Amino acid sequence: MKSQNKIKSITQRKQASNKSSDLQKLYSERIERFMALVELSYALKTAPRIIQKK
Repeated sequence: MKSQNKIKSITQRKQASNKSSDLQKLYSERIERFMALVELSYALKTAPRIIQKK
């Protein structure tokens, strides 16, 4: 009986750690996307302008 409880608790911990690692992966991916947008925004804001004269 105790061994079954231990196995259940171990599988529950593994599932919880899998969920947290999945969330960490998602979080880091979204942070990377956000930082790419910030970098692009800064590059566009500070880029030299081309002025066309008529």
